[in-house]
Amino acid sequence: MIIPVFILYEGCFYRCVFCNQSKITGVQAPSDQEIVHDAIRTYLDVFDSGNLPEKREVAFYGGSFTGLTVERQKKLLGAVQPWINSGHVHSIRVSTHSLLVNELNISFLKENGVQVVELGIQSTNNKVLNAVGRPCDFEIVKSAVNSIRYKGLRLGLQLMPGLPEDDESIFMQSVKDVMGLGPDFVRIYPTLVIKNTKLYEMYRVGEYSPWSLDRMLGLVKETMKEFEKAGIPVIRVGLHADSSMLENLVDGPYHPSFRYLVDSLIARDNMYAMIDRLPSIPPIITFKVPSRKVSLYLGHKKDNIRAIINRYGIENIFIQQIDNQEDLQLVA
Repeated sequence: MIIPVFILYEGCFYRCVFCNQSKITGVQAPSDQEIVHDAIRTYLDVFDSGNLPEKREVAFYGGSFTGLTVERQKKLLGAVQPWINSGHVHSIRVSTHSLLVNELNISFLKENGVQVVELGIQSTNNKVLNAVGRPCDFEIVKSAVNSIRYKGLRLGLQLMPGLPEDDESIFMQSVKDVMGLGPDFVRIYPTLVIKNTKLYEMYRVGEYSPWSLDRMLGLVKETMKEFEKAGIPVIRVGLHADSSMLENLVDGPYHPSFRYLVDSLIARDNMYAMIDRLPSIPPIITFKVPSRKVSLYLGHKKDNIRAIINRYGIENIFIQQIDNQEDLQLVA
């Protein structure tokens, strides 16, 4: 269980073109001790005491945590300590900027219950970063990662495909760079146009065109494959579909089930690969699939079945659900 507490813009020393946290999160006021307590209580009250998730963590998002004053950091982290002492919460994670990381402030975080630090990388390409008002040389990112690792904290990195000046080859190089840093996990947030951002103004005057949903799905699919091969979990794809974000979304590759669409495309590619290995294509084939993954192999509105039929001229495809099966199997 991750319990989010949003510290809107706090610690941020510039405003990225894509960012309007109050519009994304629906939160208007800065977090204080009361808000921290309310957030924790709201999440814990969903479960009875005997049914709580095994791991429970408070996460400070929306700003650059290590850019706050030490007093502000102490206040926020201190608000979580009673919950850690009581066993209701196990640890804390924070999100920050690579420019604001050093061994001193990472030591402070570790001493105050923080176990995970997430860095908003977005891209490793300087042209892209300059275009979005987020200049940060990759050597600085490496230094920040080394400081986090040296203190034994877990590392998460966030990427944002589809920014101004970005394209598939540029982003895949960012993916390669991030894999080289060896994070414990990554998040992928496709670029969306939100009201009251600089990106929205660029969009209005034709200086920025958001990517189509199909284009973004194709890129994120390949990205997910690369991270899977590297053994790096992707724990989040796409923004959470809360009412505030939806009300202020203007344009861009948004879908409420974005992750599912990506996973189903990966499943389709796996099915393609199995058929391609056959010496000849029979008119009817059967796939044995894990019961819990049937919807992925069928695809959105059975798109995968139609795509395979159209690609290979197969008369019919049967999907056989198998309990306790982990892998896809083709019965020709």
